Amino acid sequence: MNSCKQQLTLVILAAGLGSRFGGDKQLAELGPNGETMLELSLKSAYKAGFTKAVLVIRPELAPLLDKALQDKFADDFKIEYCLQSIDDLPEAARAHADLAQRQKPWGTAHALWSARHHVNEPMAVINADDFYGDSAFSLLVQGLSVASDDWMMVGYPIGLTLSENGGVNRGVCQVANGKLVDVAEWLEIRQDASGLTGMLNEERSTIDDNAVVSMTCWGFKTDIFTVIEQELCEFIKLNGKQAKTECYLPSVVQARIDKSLQSKSSWGVNVSVAQESWYGVTYPEDVQWVKLKLQQAVNAR
Repeated sequence: MNSCKQQLTLVILAAGLGSRFGGDKQLAELGPNGETMLELSLKSAYKAGFTKAVLVIRPELAPLLDKALQDKFADDFKIEYCLQSIDDLPEAARAHADLAQRQKPWGTAHALWSARHHVNEPMAVINADDFYGDSAFSLLVQGLSVASDDWMMVGYPIGLTLSENGGVNRGVCQVANGKLVDVAEWLEIRQDASGLTGMLNEERSTIDDNAVVSMTCWGFKTDIFTVIEQELCEFIKLNGKQAKTECYLPSVVQARIDKSLQSKSSWGVNVSVAQESWYGVTYPEDVQWVKLKLQQAVNAR
């Protein structure tokens, strides 16, 4: 490997249970040649210039991923696993966490926290079960290669991210002058007779048809781990006795944005809008449609 090449890590959140899908979406063979979404993303990342990938997983996935990824990548692209464990928490949060009551890990912010010992360089963060397209990874490399403390996000028009088979969860964004102002996790977003609606703060509200959403396609510097630690501690102090409540990565990003705005800092989260469609499976009924779209997208490269 060229020693002058910038070190960039792709962190892939791959520990999800796929409860609505009915199985491990990260292992579903949806590509035109039987590839998983995970494999397609790894190939796009390598082509764009990433030098390493860290997969955040459950222990039982390791041998399955070994088999699926064996001999698929060059020696200059390192792939590591790390485990998302319920008890891997900041020390200050432990006293407030009822681990015996807890039924699942603590969400996407906690998943990225799990990778902190594996990443010492600028990083992108994506989901294992989504297809982002080559252009998203090129945008991430461009943004992360700039000498700046800013974070970044590659967003997608909300209309390109919905499912015809049920509601979906999305980080709905407000963007001004190319910077992210606000991102909030909306649940059960769907198109119905009253238009595009979703659940926010346990109330169903209307969403702008032209909204840009976060599909977990972020670019961070290593200071993200300090911010996650602070926010996880606050979250677990409030929710540590709950069995399933999760700390979402967009909430962590929003907390950092709010502090920056309060201090009138020039720091921000730069937003790029993807040049290709996003594809993902939330429900089993999504599979055939996604397979068709992936075949078209991959063959068009």
